[in-house]
Amino acid sequence: MIRDYFEDFSRYTCAHDHYGSADAVIVGLPFDGTTSHHPGTRFGPAAIRAASWTVETYSPDLSKDLVDLSLCDLMDMAVYGTQEEFFRNIRTVAGEVAAEGKKVVALGGEHSVTYPLVQGVKEALGDLTVLCFDAHLDLRDEYLGNRLSHACVARRCLEVTPHFYHFGVRSGEAEEWRLAEKLQVSRRLPGREDIEAILAEDRPLYVTVDIDVLDPAFAPGTGAPEPGGVSSRELLQALHLLREAGDRLVAFDVVEVCPPCEHGTLTAALAAKVARELLLMALG
Repeated sequence: MIRDYFEDFSRYTCAHDHYGSADAVIVGLPFDGTTSHHPGTRFGPAAIRAASWTVETYSPDLSKDLVDLSLCDLMDMAVYGTQEEFFRNIRTVAGEVAAEGKKVVALGGEHSVTYPLVQGVKEALGDLTVLCFDAHLDLRDEYLGNRLSHACVARRCLEVTPHFYHFGVRSGEAEEWRLAEKLQVSRRLPGREDIEAILAEDRPLYVTVDIDVLDPAFAPGTGAPEPGGVSSRELLQALHLLREAGDRLVAFDVVEVCPPCEHGTLTAALAAKVARELLLMALG
């Protein structure tokens, strides 16, 4: 057929299946309405998708290939109305996808979008564990008068579930650090014992990766770069500890890729690879 000569490079690589037959559904959330430093994460989903075509579909670390999965990319959600209205739409979509037994995969966009995603997945599947990789505590109750700010996302998620584990953090105001002393927060990445303990809780698992958990040398294309972070290899090694999660890994997001701050396509390619590895672990 003549269609065999054409490819849709606007979608994430290999995500060409129809929604009904897909095991994982990718959605783009091009929102940066509360960004407080460098705007531009609204362009993150498109950049990650484009970069996914430069990353091999096969993972040598997992010995698995995206071509063997059934993936659907619904493209970007329409952003209109107030932030509250958009977040209600995210919550609805995440809940419906999860309720149908499909993996929820979100490409951001700023980190605030994780909150409605977690809400929707929990409503569909019951209580869940959230594993967060982020340089910033994001524990403010409000920021610049907005309780849905990207600087409040961890605080809001904790209102959804107390099972919130935060790794790689190295930035926050004094009040946030005092609150963090009572929470499951670590400045390092998780080790094998950490992941084994989290998986032993036997709850559905949601993983959120804020790309600024990495040192800016490895991920310059982000709106709030924080020096002193980990390398790309260290992050991937930590994520690979989730290979035993299997069906419990029900949803994940990769957020805070900001193409206007980018050097080439380094950060977008890394985000695409993080998504590939999580997809392969969730479905492979």
